[in-house]
Amino acid sequence: MSRLFLLSAAALTLVASLPVMAHVTADPALAEPDSYFRTALRVPHGCGSSPTTAIRVGIPDGVVSVRPQAKPGWQVAIETRKLAQPVEIGHGQKTDTLVSTVSWSGGKLPNEQFDEFGLVMKLPNQPGAQLWLPVVQTCETGETRWDQIPAAGQSAHDLPRPAALIRVADAGKPVMLAQHNHAMPAAPKAGDVAIEQPFARATPAKVGGVFMTLKNAGGTADKLVKAASPVAENVELHTHVKDGDAMRMRPVENIPVPAHGQTALEPGGYHVMLIGLKQPLKEGTQFPLTLTFEKAGTVTIQIPVMKAGSMGDAGQGGHKH
Repeated sequence: MSRLFLLSAAALTLVASLPVMAHVTADPALAEPDSYFRTALRVPHGCGSSPTTAIRVGIPDGVVSVRPQAKPGWQVAIETRKLAQPVEIGHGQKTDTLVSTVSWSGGKLPNEQFDEFGLVMKLPNQPGAQLWLPVVQTCETGETRWDQIPAAGQSAHDLPRPAALIRVADAGKPVMLAQHNHAMPAAPKAGDVAIEQPFARATPAKVGGVFMTLKNAGGTADKLVKAASPVAENVELHTHVKDGDAMRMRPVENIPVPAHGQTALEPGGYHVMLIGLKQPLKEGTQFPLTLTFEKAGTVTIQIPVMKAGSMGDAGQGGHKH
C-alpha cells in the first residue's frame, strides 16, 4: 500500500471526524415584497452527535400570516401575541393577534441526516428588508440557539450561531427561481411523481389557472386528488370538455398519472383552477401550491407567474385557456 494512499485515507478519516458546523437556514431565502412566501428551515445536523427532537422558530415583526407545514411523526404548536393596535392583514381585514413562534416536537432527526420544516408566510411590503428568524434546536442531549443577529456593519458569516434569514427583494427586481449556485433546481417530487415546469399566467381577474407536467417514475399508477393555495378562496382540479361547438371547463375529482408515464396539465386540458384570488397574479412573482396525490402523498411547490398567454418555459403549442 503506497504512502500517498495512507495519507489520503488518514485525511479523509480526519475530515469525517470533524464536527459539522453548517447553520440552520431558510431555503429559499429571497422573496417578493408583499407576497405569500413558502420557505423551509433546513436543519443540517444535530447538537454535537445528538439527534434533534424539537425546532422552535420566532416569527419576525411585519409577518402578518403564518402557516406551518405538517410533518408525519412531529407535533406542531403555534404561539401568538396580542397587539396594542390592530394591523392590516390584507383584503380590508385587520387583526390584533399575530403568530409569535412556531415549533415542531416529538420527532427524532438523527445527527447524520437533515430535514426541512416548512412555513408559508405573508411577508411585508418592505423592499430590501431583512427578516431574521431565530431558531432554537433542541436535541436529546443539549440545545443549540441559532439566534444571533449581526449588528450594523457586521456580516452574519462572522457569527457562530446566526439566525435564519429571509431577504425581501428590492422593488422592481423579480425573484429568480434558480438556486444560489445558479443551477436550475431539481424538479420537486412527491414519492415517485415529479412536478416539472409549473407556471401560472398573470391575471387581474378573480380566477386563474396553474399548469405543469406530472411525471411518474414508479410502476404504480397514481392520481392527483387535491390542490390548495393560500392565494385563492378555492382551488379545484379542472379539465376541458366539448359542449357542442365550444370547449368548456369542468371540475374533475382527480387527474390520473399513469405508471412510468406522464400527464400534462396545460391550457385547453387538465389544469388546477384558482377561484376567488385574493390578489392579482402579477408577472415575475410566485406563490405556494400544495398538491396531494392518492399514493405519493403531499408536496408544496412554488408557482412562478408568467405573462398573460404564456405557454410556460417549454413553449410548447396547445389550446388557448
